[in-house]
Amino acid sequence: MRKIFIFTILMLSLAMSGCMKDLKMSEFTDDAISSTINVTVAMPAGYTYSVEGMVIKLSDPSTGLQFSGTTNAAGVATIRVAHGSYVATTDAKITDEDKGFIFIFNGTSSKIRVTPSDAKTVSVGLPLNVSKTGQVIIKELYYGGCMNPLTGKSYANDKYIILYNNSDKVAYLDSLCVGMVDPFNAPTSGKTSNWVKSGTTELRDSVPNSSIGWMFGGTGKTHPLNPGEQVVLSLNGIDHTVTAPTSVNLGVAGYWALYDPILTKGQSTPQPGVNLMKGYWKVGTATQYSLSMSSPAVFIYSMGGKTPAKFVTDTYTWNPGYATNRSFDCLMVDKNLVIDGVECFRSTTDSKRLRPEIDNGFAMTEGSGTGQSVHRKVDPVATAAAGGRIVYMDTNNSTNDFEMRTKASLAN
Repeated sequence: MRKIFIFTILMLSLAMSGCMKDLKMSEFTDDAISSTINVTVAMPAGYTYSVEGMVIKLSDPSTGLQFSGTTNAAGVATIRVAHGSYVATTDAKITDEDKGFIFIFNGTSSKIRVTPSDAKTVSVGLPLNVSKTGQVIIKELYYGGCMNPLTGKSYANDKYIILYNNSDKVAYLDSLCVGMVDPFNAPTSGKTSNWVKSGTTELRDSVPNSSIGWMFGGTGKTHPLNPGEQVVLSLNGIDHTVTAPTSVNLGVAGYWALYDPILTKGQSTPQPGVNLMKGYWKVGTATQYSLSMSSPAVFIYSMGGKTPAKFVTDTYTWNPGYATNRSFDCLMVDKNLVIDGVECFRSTTDSKRLRPEIDNGFAMTEGSGTGQSVHRKVDPVATAAAGGRIVYMDTNNSTNDFEMRTKASLAN
């Protein structure tokens, strides 16, 4: 009799296990042992994007049961579930082509318990958090130069930046700005940036654009960048392999140069076919634009709809580290206008210049003259989901997103 009893319990357990499995795979409809949960999604303050079509997942960690539903135009998902204790989650990406950002919205609720003694319908709110990535990202930064075999010395006139459309929508480069962060080199251990909040070591909520402000021209949709396409920006738009065979050819038609015939006349005149960025602001008397060979920090940003003249007026700030020297003054770019940034260190003990919302880490090479660059890692999951179009890592942390290339991607 005892064996028969144990066998019966075992069979019942297996049957219940099978039923539980079925619950995960199909909609639950038994009124006697179920309830309805209405989940209402709420955008963060200041965001007015549609909340329709968001997938809400309800999971009971103790049983493994999972149910899901989709929000309607009012942001409400109505989901029938078995009695239990659930956590609601959702996430969505929204591409704003006008702003050039990809906004990432996600939310997780506290536990939602439904039992036979509860009302048959339970309503809960699911507030969303927001972070953002840009459609356009910095794909590669080559800044340390290479060793020239003809001279036996380091050659560093060949610095370049590659921008890439990491989204599935057309991006427009028009009015996109490129800047170098002050200070020129990363502060060494024990030192901090001049640009901190008063009485603290916390960086300000704006990023100091030093030396020159560069921007793409155009009328709004003059310079499209299709999904998976890249654009190369150089400091000297010439074929550097003529001087240093191990260097790069940056005199290619369609490339862009951070060059102005008046502001940066000390740089090499770009070869025919190379487009010119616009220098919309400059301080100091230098006739060349420079990036650190050891530890630059570079970022791309928008002016938020302002004209260059208005933007300069609103953001121009004296450098607190140089009270009597106007050559080091900067434009303070609000962090919310920053589309992407990458910070490079010489050593892991260097100090930050970019806030964590922009870059919560750092990238490194082994030093100047090595021919190395910092380059985005491919996101294999996102690339597979995109049907093979390469999608790069973009978590706003260069330690995770970038890797050192032993040879810059454009080098011979």
